[in-house]
Amino acid sequence: MDELHYGKAWDPTRHYQDAAVAANYDRARFSSLSGRLFNFLDRRAVRRALVDLSAGSTVADMPCGTGRLAEVALALGFAVHGVDIAPAMLAVARQRLAPFGDRFTVETADIRDRDQTHRFDAVLSARFLMHFPPDEQRTLVGAMARVAHRRLVLTHGIDTPLHRLRRALKRATGLFENPAVFPLSETQLADILASAGFREVRRHRIVPLVSEAVVIVAEPIVPMVTP
Repeated sequence: MDELHYGKAWDPTRHYQDAAVAANYDRARFSSLSGRLFNFLDRRAVRRALVDLSAGSTVADMPCGTGRLAEVALALGFAVHGVDIAPAMLAVARQRLAPFGDRFTVETADIRDRDQTHRFDAVLSARFLMHFPPDEQRTLVGAMARVAHRRLVLTHGIDTPLHRLRRALKRATGLFENPAVFPLSETQLADILASAGFREVRRHRIVPLVSEAVVIVAEPIVPMVTP
């Protein structure tokens, strides 16, 4: 999911449970020229992060939202399980991704509380973690890592002086909904991944120099042995 669904400043039990809000979600963000360009670049970066997975891999999209990025994984031939706390968003995703048949499944759940017995080759989480304080990010990444057999793909914000200024301007102007408030330093990112047993192996920048957003590809520190 691309915006805040779990953070303290945003109540998912109200806003994204609204069917009209869910139906208008992508249109509101990606119908403008800049929105369409961002959507193209964002999807391209996620594709690059997933494309080298083995054929037939399974991917969990947490949270899935309207399925915008789940569609990228499905187009690569993977099976995708979408998890989100908002049923209205998942309803939009099911409709959008119906052509992929049973390769796309959904689950209404909080990432932190869901059953973790079923594992996936990769877990994708886009534009989500940066809305939580680092301690909560650690909890969320830990929950994702426990079901990620081979890879975590996390879209996050990296903290730099330039991007701190940009975020301040966003908040001051009020022109941007829910600007990321908890990007991570390189040290914090490495520490959170390590606490979950993962390490970054590469990253893909969405708009270099302009956007703080990067797609982080992480793999287990100790490779997991397939039974």
